[in-house]
Amino acid sequence: MNSDKVVGVFSLAFSFAYIVAAWLLPDAAIGNPMAPKYFPLGVGAIAFICSAMVLMRGIKRGYVPKKSKADPGYWVLIVGLIVCCLGYAAILEFAGFIISTTLFLGAMLFLVNGVKGWIANIAVSVIFSVGVWYVFTKMFLFTLP
Repeated sequence: MNSDKVVGVFSLAFSFAYIVAAWLLPDAAIGNPMAPKYFPLGVGAIAFICSAMVLMRGIKRGYVPKKSKADPGYWVLIVGLIVCCLGYAAILEFAGFIISTTLFLGAMLFLVNGVKGWIANIAVSVIFSVGVWYVFTKMFLFTLP
């Protein structure tokens, strides 16, 4: 069994459970009673569709023989991403959302993409951080750290 089948089956099960949990959310007391359910149901539906696509790709590929030796570079990525996440959690309250998110995304992108695409790494991390900050603070009126 290839990994796409395994991931597809577990993702389908998880997304189905998520849709059921979203459907069981309490109705709104004021206004449209379904309003609190729209976004979670949409996320669940998109996750279900994507999971089905991964499963179908796995079925289409069939059996894929396992490589004889695992690439040791994966451990560098796994440990590096864990360190990035822990660092992000440690500096978020102190440095604020924009700075800590920019550093976090930059570190992750440099870890995954390397130094070769440094302009794209920096541009994506800055634009994403500022964009998310703007949407949440100016449009949704949420307060970010």
